[in-house]
Amino acid sequence: MPPLPKKKHTRARKGNRNAHNAIKLPASSVCPCSRQERIQPHIACPECGNHKGRTMPGNWPQVNLLEQVQPIAASSESDS
Repeated sequence: MPPLPKKKHTRARKGNRNAHNAIKLPASSVCPCSRQERIQPHIACPECGNHKGRTMPGNWPQVNLLEQVQPIAASSESDS
């Protein structure tokens, strides 16, 4: 026969063991393009399709504002 517990584990002992098992809120960040959409990591924004500074291919209801801005390094080279 397998060994059996000799004493009952208390509620506090069970609670302390399970204290870190609580469900946490998913991580989210603000889309740099629309500034209103909360997006989860590794997922493209549903409004503009922005992910890691690029627009993913597809038909998006909103234009990605990050594509319209010229990089600072490129604009400074054209000035001189």
